[in-house]
Amino acid sequence: MRLHPSLAVAPQAARDRAALAPELVKTNAPGDARASVFAVGAMLYEAVTGTPVGPGMRRPRDVDPNLPEALELLLGKALVADPAGRPDDLGALASAMHHLAPMKSIPPPDADLSHLDQTNEGQPVDVRMSLLPPVDVQFSIPPSAASAPGPGVQIPKQGAAPVIAPVIASGVTRDPTRHLANLKARLEADTRPRYVVNKDRMDHGPFNAVEVLQQIASHAFAGGDTLRDELTGVSQKLDEWEEFAPFAEHARMHRQIAQEKKEVAKVESAEKKAGVAKFVVGGILAFAILAGGGMYVLKKVGERKDGGDLTDDPSAIDLSNGGSLKGTKKATAAGGKGGGGAGYVGGMSFEAALASNNQEIAIGGKNGAPDLTDAQLGAPMKSASFISGCGAPDSMKVTVKVAVKNGRAVGVSVYPNPPNPGVAACIDKHVRGLGWPSNSKMDFVTTNY
Repeated sequence: MRLHPSLAVAPQAARDRAALAPELVKTNAPGDARASVFAVGAMLYEAVTGTPVGPGMRRPRDVDPNLPEALELLLGKALVADPAGRPDDLGALASAMHHLAPMKSIPPPDADLSHLDQTNEGQPVDVRMSLLPPVDVQFSIPPSAASAPGPGVQIPKQGAAPVIAPVIASGVTRDPTRHLANLKARLEADTRPRYVVNKDRMDHGPFNAVEVLQQIASHAFAGGDTLRDELTGVSQKLDEWEEFAPFAEHARMHRQIAQEKKEVAKVESAEKKAGVAKFVVGGILAFAILAGGGMYVLKKVGERKDGGDLTDDPSAIDLSNGGSLKGTKKATAAGGKGGGGAGYVGGMSFEAALASNNQEIAIGGKNGAPDLTDAQLGAPMKSASFISGCGAPDSMKVTVKVAVKNGRAVGVSVYPNPPNPGVAACIDKHVRGLGWPSNSKMDFVTTNY
């Protein structure tokens, strides 16, 4: 009895579509007796193995070695991909299934089992075109990927009659790593070059399952490329194949990770170059600032020297005594009361400047500008680098007395202990080159080093 075409329902679930004969996958149209033989064989295969028909199938005896060889032979004939070489006698198929477990099923009407070996047209059934992997392939699962059979497969005890039980749930493990390893081992069981990949409008292949997986792992094929099973005629994108899609997704993730690493490296390189550029620009700016500051200091020092020639000259004219003209006395080379240690290179000594400071203070009158503060007087003398620069050892004590007027040192006396005329003369020369805030009054400061 054939099913009326109006009652046929297109399968929606992947496991249901796996039971369709290959010639009906694209059309979902009702099939003939040959398609029914394939569907019954697909359901029987899933009942005893726990997995649907498709790439990566395992031979039933690889799942359970206790299953009879006759079961594999029967399924191999029923699952021939080419409809022209597939049996078309459902009665013969039912009779053969009954003989697998005669005590567990109701006998069907008698049928000629030879019809399973050839079609009504007399063409022999070629099990080499079956979807089952070749019998000479040794299937094995790595220990890490091995898992117990699903609850739908009942493994009989040694010596007991085989029992075929309905599938209650799939035997797919929940661990993704173990699932991929198990799926890979199943795909590698079929070594036939049955797959062709269409990429950039060109066919590549045929490949066996192992070669397809290698091409996916090396990123030669991606999920958007079309894979065609030459055995069944099914053609769809790699991302749509239940067996190959996980590997395509895994390779896609690796490409994304590699691309992200490249982007991070590119950003780090750009930041490094930007940092070097900032360092160079900062160095140039710092050099320009220092150069400008140095030129400013040199200019100011030159201005002080040009403006201080009259005050440093011991023979300068003194106009402070009521407008009369008189010459000033030159300081002696001995430096006043410096005791031989108060050497100087020119100008008055501190004591001579102090003695010449005849400042007249009128009661109630204006006394001119105020004196410099201690901070203003001591600021130019704070740095002691010139002391060691003049050759003074760390053990030497040095006292420097300075008379300051109009921003310059008009009187200097240096007292090194122990005495050293050379060190004293060097320090004297340095101090006379220092500058103070300009004030017409004479101020005095003493610094000990």
